[in-house]
Amino acid sequence: MKTENKIMRSTSLILGLAGGLLVSFILMSLTDNDVKPSSNTKHDSSLQQSFKYNGTYSLYVSYEEGMTFQWITNLEEEGTFSLKDQKGKVIASGETEKSRIHKFSIDKKSNGTVNLVFGGKDSGTENVTLQPKFKRQKGLYKKVDSIYVVGDVHGRYDQMIRLLENSGVVNSELQWSAGSAHLIFLGDLFDRGDDVTKVLWFIHKLESQAEKKGGKVHLVLGNHEIMTMTNDLRYMSRKEKNISIAYKVSYDKMFHPSESYLGSWLTSKPSILKIDDLIMAHGGIIDLGTPHIEEYNDQVYSYMNEDMYLEILKDHADSSAYDPDRWYRMKHFFYSDQAPFWYRGYVNSDTLSDQLNTMLNKYNSKVHIVAHTTQPTITERYNGKVLTTDLDDAATQLLFLTRKRNKYLRYKIDSEGIQTEL
Repeated sequence: MKTENKIMRSTSLILGLAGGLLVSFILMSLTDNDVKPSSNTKHDSSLQQSFKYNGTYSLYVSYEEGMTFQWITNLEEEGTFSLKDQKGKVIASGETEKSRIHKFSIDKKSNGTVNLVFGGKDSGTENVTLQPKFKRQKGLYKKVDSIYVVGDVHGRYDQMIRLLENSGVVNSELQWSAGSAHLIFLGDLFDRGDDVTKVLWFIHKLESQAEKKGGKVHLVLGNHEIMTMTNDLRYMSRKEKNISIAYKVSYDKMFHPSESYLGSWLTSKPSILKIDDLIMAHGGIIDLGTPHIEEYNDQVYSYMNEDMYLEILKDHADSSAYDPDRWYRMKHFFYSDQAPFWYRGYVNSDTLSDQLNTMLNKYNSKVHIVAHTTQPTITERYNGKVLTTDLDDAATQLLFLTRKRNKYLRYKIDSEGIQTEL
């Protein structure tokens, strides 16, 4: 095997005989028909196929005394990889043993942007650009002319791609084609659907494409992002569970705020987003406990970077390790049914006008855009002051807002590309 720059030994994941047979059986035999039906999978009869694992359908990058890269190929084959810095200098390259599960490591974390090429010698490779660290995304933006908002995706990669392509956000080669527009994913990329990992890597890649074209991609954290990171895995799909079994790591660990690449990326995202006079949250806002949106986002970020954050779903605080009062406050902050990640009031009730107006006035906003609570279609509520984006059939419509003078015209676009005024 070829190695460069102090690369640690590259190998396919070494499994015990029984464990290896079990993982191989799981990866080779399961299809979409094996998934326990959910509110979203019932719509997928025309899309059923064997699970996909190649490339970014399964890529896991972790920080373990350096960086470790793992991926799965659909068939047993030798793996291949190359890691280069921005100048094209090879940091590491080589091959992995014939297997379905592949792995290599380098002995220190990169200080700069790197380009990873990885995959199978027979099935082909995929290319991913990785950042050394993530700049926190701000929550306040102004003077945006066109906005696309996608509600809960829940791992439905194929549906999401079809929607974005037919709405003109990406082209047939899945490259950004929306110019200076902003695209918002309003939380809940995780759970239920089969291809959460692929969804995450796609959005990660689309961010840099949009930036180069003068546009912007936003990801607002939802309750299922919080749930996954804090080890509430009740809604995880069997396919995503297979990935963690193959790597012999718990699924929440794959999105650890500081020990995984995607977890670090997620932690950099806001929970509240305001563009001009539009205020957005996954569930809904009653009061953030501060007049400043960025202060709330700062608090989320601070909490997520504490060790205690990963313990908030335990029955009791570990008083030997944490302040019990602070542990309870953090748990309530993330898991209260009135927190912005969870609140459903504006969708489930039509009697909250006073509360809504107070909130909008406090944050100098005119419209509240939410997801989290499903509806048959994108809707207006409270005389247009609330717009809902979560759907019974996830990722099959998006909200499109385009500015005309000082007002946003409102449309919904479906998976066929049909645009309808609200």
